[in-house]
Amino acid sequence: MQPPSGQFRDYNEGNLFRISVPSNWRELPGSTAVTFAPTGAFGQVGDQSVFTHGVEAGINRASRSDLPQATDNLIDMLSESNRQLRQRSDPLNAIVDGRRALQTTLENVSDATGRPEVIQVVTTKLRDGTLFYLVAVAPEDEQRGYEPTFEKIVRSIRFND
Repeated sequence: MQPPSGQFRDYNEGNLFRISVPSNWRELPGSTAVTFAPTGAFGQVGDQSVFTHGVEAGINRASRSDLPQATDNLIDMLSESNRQLRQRSDPLNAIVDGRRALQTTLENVSDATGRPEVIQVVTTKLRDGTLFYLVAVAPEDEQRGYEPTFEKIVRSIRFND
């Protein structure tokens, strides 16, 4: 797997937000989320799309509760399709584009590789009350190398609301 490029490319996602990701990662759009991952780090396991390295950014329109509750609901939703998903840390306060955010560290065993992975979930609320989330994934033994890239991606996010 190629390490993240030091060069970043900007994307404007559905007029909702802008984000910068390593230039050697591919954009994989979905209906309510977009995934950015390097070649070889994404695919299908059964009927589920998976990625082993990279980020997914999206919105959860159904979640109109406060930020901590909406974050808990998102993590519960992620747990439904990832049976081995466990919360490693309590949410920490963060800032995304000047907004209050929460960052939670999770651990899982990848359905694609069978390897332990670390997942960073960053959440914030948009002006209309919907939840914006970024899920950053890397194998546990590669997490340290990906963390600076994930931090740079989070700092690059700009909302258009």
